[in-house]
Amino acid sequence: MSSINNSYEYYQCNQSLLSMLNKSKSGNPLINQLISNNEIKYQQKMESLGIGTTKNNTKYKNVDNATNNLLDALEKLDDKDLYTAESGKEYDKSKFIKGVTNFVAAYNSTISNLDSCGGALNKNFKTEFTDTFKENAASFEKIGITINADKKLSVDQEKLNAANQEDIKALLGNGSSYRRELISSANSMNSIINKALAMRSGTYNANGFMMY
Repeated sequence: MSSINNSYEYYQCNQSLLSMLNKSKSGNPLINQLISNNEIKYQQKMESLGIGTTKNNTKYKNVDNATNNLLDALEKLDDKDLYTAESGKEYDKSKFIKGVTNFVAAYNSTISNLDSCGGALNKNFKTEFTDTFKENAASFEKIGITINADKKLSVDQEKLNAANQEDIKALLGNGSSYRRELISSANSMNSIINKALAMRSGTYNANGFMMY
């Protein structure tokens, strides 16, 4: 797991535990301060990694949007209608091929926006995305999808058109280990970005509590 993910998981665990202990309506002053301190320490850690230090949040929002599009493209590839013919009709592969092409475009957009974002966010998550792909590279090459030096995907359209839909479903459909790991990375990245955006938009009062 990346240093960014480790930091976020540690922060979440601490906040969850402290919140569970803070049972009263107004909260225990000591636990409230510990929650605030944990928030500040996480902010400092993210800033040390180059996340959340800029006043311009556009690059983070662009990554967030691109990642949501990637997750949406994956969800659409789980549509069972893509893999079967309508009753009484011949199987139409065009929608299926378009869905795969849209996935590749969304994936590449996410990589481009990570490049623009730079820093630890780019390094850590692009490495996660790339390593997950490489674990399944042989299966992807079989259906005409390869990875370039810039970490983006390329499609051999002729090979993709000729590919067996079951092979593609095994890679990108529900139950695929690649799909599961990619979704996990994308969701982690979105959580961290949204937290960074919240930190940039928040301010701290005299007691050290974040106010929105």
